[in-house]
Amino acid sequence: MQSHYQTLSADDFRIFPRSLDGKARSRHHPEYAGWHRDLSWNGRGFDRYPEYIVRAESIADVVHSIDFARRHGLPVSVRGSGHSYAGCFLRNTGILLDLSALRDIQIDPDRRSAQVQPGVSSRQLSAALARHGLAFPTGHGGEVGLSGFLLGGGLGINFRAWGGMSTFNVRAIDLVTADGEVLHADAHEHPELLWAARGGGPGLFFVVTRFHLDCWPLPGCITSNTYLAKFSGLPRLLARIEQAQPNPSLQVMLAIVPQSDDRAAEECGRQVMLNTIAFADSPAHARALQASLSEQVSAGLIRAVEVDQPSDFESIYRQGDAMLVSRRYRTDNILTDRGEDAVTILAAHLPSQPSPATLPLLIWRGASSWSDAAWSASGRWFFSTYAQWNEVADDEVNRGWLKSLYDELATVASGSYINEFDLEERSGSAHRCYSAENWSRLRRLRRQYDPQGVFHDVSMDVSAGDR
Repeated sequence: MQSHYQTLSADDFRIFPRSLDGKARSRHHPEYAGWHRDLSWNGRGFDRYPEYIVRAESIADVVHSIDFARRHGLPVSVRGSGHSYAGCFLRNTGILLDLSALRDIQIDPDRRSAQVQPGVSSRQLSAALARHGLAFPTGHGGEVGLSGFLLGGGLGINFRAWGGMSTFNVRAIDLVTADGEVLHADAHEHPELLWAARGGGPGLFFVVTRFHLDCWPLPGCITSNTYLAKFSGLPRLLARIEQAQPNPSLQVMLAIVPQSDDRAAEECGRQVMLNTIAFADSPAHARALQASLSEQVSAGLIRAVEVDQPSDFESIYRQGDAMLVSRRYRTDNILTDRGEDAVTILAAHLPSQPSPATLPLLIWRGASSWSDAAWSASGRWFFSTYAQWNEVADDEVNRGWLKSLYDELATVASGSYINEFDLEERSGSAHRCYSAENWSRLRRLRRQYDPQGVFHDVSMDVSAGDR
């Protein structure tokens, strides 16, 4: 941030909170430590301490906080729900603007639309929409907040059939700029800001205070099939899935899990769990969607464990939550068209995987073409790894293993997904999450709309204590 700002005094710290509907705590306040501890979903916590934490309860609070920050040279970071593996909203300087109390939801059933504030969770939106026979491609975890999820692109439930990425269902946004101006952005009014909000991620240069969403009819029948496969057969399984070109309404995910079945026993101690979820109009339609893949995959490659199991959004949330079983987390990912090569690289790293709870996951995305938006990463496969463990003493070995794996996987990557990119380790490589043209455009827009650097950039001030 440039140096033409007012000197910050102790009186400024005391007076500022009086202008808020919500509350604020400086680093000198006795409640600060508890507030800081409660910010992070990830049990690791993070040794980054903003000068101020503001719990906003109104749009006016957002405006006041940005104005205060701009006057006093305090860069702003923004927290929606705190569901960030890297805790990217926590910085060592400036103001943390916590929007988690802004949870208003308004639904227009006739227009199949919703307006939501940034503190709304996936579960809250789904429950509200279901009462009107509607749905939205939320995150796969019920407590995943919609704000960061949508701003980073959103690889959501049934995303292939519902917009390609969840962010493409954002029709408009309300926002506050670095100048403290309240704006509405849509296809006609400030379209460049809507363009940036659709995938711009944690490096954005404004605060979104409301999302205007296009919603979808709630499927009449959702079913889940689960299969097991040998890890050695995974390259062939990926090839068969690619050949089958699954219907967009069939969600296809493969998790690499500890071996639990002698019939899948292998030296690496891992097996593959294939889960397919059909979003259909009727049971017959669901069975047809499931069969469209299973009948094209050799029976020698997969073995059915559960077939035609009734499912719903809450079941999907529970399934997502069940994947995360530890207290401490890191994650990284690539998008790739070379799934078989990626598996070969993973296989070489599995023997040294420090924690048996760590979960590599592949999601079929297929070939896609996008509307003009900041989101621009491509790759038929999304390959993410959720490193998870419990003890502080194991932090470094798990960090090193994940870094080594994704250093090598970068050689077969066509891009990455910013929401699960290891921003602690690789914030200087955030451009890999965008096309070169779109990254340049984002940087130009940042210079245009935030020339003073009111908002923290995507590059993170990570200290050794975070690692």
